[in-house]
Amino acid sequence: MRIGRRATLAGLMGLPALAEAQDTTAVVRDLARRATIYLFPVYEMYRARWRATVDESNPQRQRLNRFRHVPTLADPRTRDVTTPNSDTLYSSAWLDLSLEPLFLTVPPVGDLYYSYAFVDLFTNNFLVVSNRLKGNGLATHMIVGPKWNGDAPGDVTLVRAPTTSAWLLGRILVDGPGELDRVRILQNRVLLETPDMRNERRILETGELMRFRTQAPPEPVADWPAADPGVPFDLFDIGMRALGESPLPERDRPLFESLAPLKLKPGRRFDQRAFGDAERRAIRAGMEQGHADIRAAAGRGRTIDGWTYGERHLGNFGDDYLYRAATALTALGALIPGEAVYVSCAVDADRRPLSGAQRYTLTFSADRLPPARAFWSLSAYEVTPEGRAFFVDNPIARHSIGDHTPDLTRDADGSLTIYIQRERPQGERAANWLPAPGGPMRLVLRAYQPDEAMRDGRYRVPAVRRNSSR
Repeated sequence: MRIGRRATLAGLMGLPALAEAQDTTAVVRDLARRATIYLFPVYEMYRARWRATVDESNPQRQRLNRFRHVPTLADPRTRDVTTPNSDTLYSSAWLDLSLEPLFLTVPPVGDLYYSYAFVDLFTNNFLVVSNRLKGNGLATHMIVGPKWNGDAPGDVTLVRAPTTSAWLLGRILVDGPGELDRVRILQNRVLLETPDMRNERRILETGELMRFRTQAPPEPVADWPAADPGVPFDLFDIGMRALGESPLPERDRPLFESLAPLKLKPGRRFDQRAFGDAERRAIRAGMEQGHADIRAAAGRGRTIDGWTYGERHLGNFGDDYLYRAATALTALGALIPGEAVYVSCAVDADRRPLSGAQRYTLTFSADRLPPARAFWSLSAYEVTPEGRAFFVDNPIARHSIGDHTPDLTRDADGSLTIYIQRERPQGERAANWLPAPGGPMRLVLRAYQPDEAMRDGRYRVPAVRRNSSR
């Protein structure tokens, strides 16, 4: 049986098919909703890139195609990206692959966990370089844009990015308070180089001249305008600007063609004047509904005992645009499940919303700790009205607790109980204290390099229980 165009598009969006309607405004409203869901991750990537590379108020503003190594663990001041972890030092680089290739070289880092994830404009992980795949040997990858033609040197791995703009996000575990200085040194040994930089270094080290390099192109300049969610139709303007920089995936072309009545054209501003007042109101209403759908999908997945387990296609979303948008809202830059599994919780064992006004316990039996080859941790976040999650200040500056937290105490039977609350627990319980925010709260359990039981959902995190004792 031949599938009709409307059914195909509905399947692409993972949403109900567009109903037949004579009312033009109803049609336009639904198209605007669909366009919002599709463009939201692109918009969030653009906003994060602008904040990192253009915003003059950002004291950590960085150049394109250069690492910014963050020398401290994430804390309440970390607000550039939602739901950060406080277990690893981050290294971040925003890549412009329109002019030339870039080389990532990761030297040996001992037995520490590390990963360097390349995220395209649509928030898909198209490459993750980690000790899970490469062990502790020297690893060099040559990253090229979608329009690049040429050959790679024989000693590197060639990787073609699907979009001209990409985000490189590195993580190295800080395995205890005394390890911070060592990890900072390791951070700075990881190289992100242009061909000229790599050539000069190799000449100095070995006298070898790279033969494939010709004339150096000009350095890319970050001069994009600011994104402003408060401006009507800003998502459409910014989305079209961003899509003008990179080729549209072939998979997305039928969807994009279905949005033709909105007159969205990559590389051009949204033409508000092409619509009447009633249609503009309908478009804005559709965009608001799209944002509401994204927020509603933020907890999507299998929920068992209050914990929501992510989908297997996290980080490589395919045509699941709603899940992709919800992830961009709550966990921009999330790794693929083969590298890390994220399990989130917003309710207790009795399905009551988590709040820092209450006290909670989470108990793992001795033989049922999260199965992870690298490490696991539990973090507590405050939740904003938009659905984003950030750390809050607390007396001991602890934002996560896990298998690399020193001096945790076990119960007599070997089980591990974590105390999640605003105030310090009494006695020995304070060693296992995860401070909570004052209001709405989200817990996230991370397992890095998870075992198969964690990846396929056979492992179940225990329910979070409200506790009346101190």
